[in-house]
Amino acid sequence: MARIRTIKPKFWDDTKIGRISRDARLLYMGLWSFSDDIGVVIGDTIWLKSKIFPYDQIQVQQFEKWMNELVTNGFICLLSYKEERFIYLPNFTRHQVINKPNHEDLNIPKLLIDSNKDDIHVLITEQSRNNTVPFTEQSVLIIGRGKGEEDIPPEVPQGDDGHSLPHEERIDYNALMATFNKMFEGKLPKVTSMTDKRKKAVKARASEHGKNAIMTVFQNVLQSAFLMGHNDKNWSCDFDWIFRPTNFIKILEGNYNGNRTNQNERDSQQRKLNSAVAVATRVQEAAAKKRAELQAEGIID
Repeated sequence: MARIRTIKPKFWDDTKIGRISRDARLLYMGLWSFSDDIGVVIGDTIWLKSKIFPYDQIQVQQFEKWMNELVTNGFICLLSYKEERFIYLPNFTRHQVINKPNHEDLNIPKLLIDSNKDDIHVLITEQSRNNTVPFTEQSVLIIGRGKGEEDIPPEVPQGDDGHSLPHEERIDYNALMATFNKMFEGKLPKVTSMTDKRKKAVKARASEHGKNAIMTVFQNVLQSAFLMGHNDKNWSCDFDWIFRPTNFIKILEGNYNGNRTNQNERDSQQRKLNSAVAVATRVQEAAAKKRAELQAEGIID
């Protein structure tokens, strides 16, 4: 999905920008819009060409020539993760201010990018020397072992010295999905696939609170009338909502087990009472006004 990005006035005065062609500069800016919030974009040149230049008849060879200008001048480098090709913009976060960065929807996990910064720097230096090498033959840095979640360091809260889940805390994601579906069958939306985004969320919550906390949260959800859909909004939670950081903590602490529903009921009753009092007050005021008018006319004492 394309995103809104900013361009600084000094961009036009950058001597490095002046070394590349005008079309390569436009391509570079186009990559900003289709990069995730840490500067990684899908490395399929056909896809990129269709997104950045949808109305132009451009040969793939010409497009890759512009890409190569960006590679050899250090604006981008080529990465491989899970056997897929990506393009990384090393200066992206330095120049783009992301107010609310989305680190749960990234092409490559941020922790992997951060842990490979030295290798990325070496790669950029190497690519800058390969001026005569075609874009398709440029060096590619393989991130991790390409086996998925085992490559991703857990998200550890600040102040925690842990670096990974202990062996006994490793998660069987398929078993977790089966457990969730069995516990909430016919009550909450069924989970049909443990996507990478879901695995990362689960692993992060297990890292923060322990694996056993997941079952505690499931039990608390099951016991919460509000989360199970018994509320005036006709709303119920789902797997993804449960594993959001703030929601997970609230459920774990029992915030939704009765208190939320009771508060809603109390608020509803208070609104009804306030409405009744307001009506009674208006009736009394109208009666008092009418009595004063009749007294003024001498009709009543």
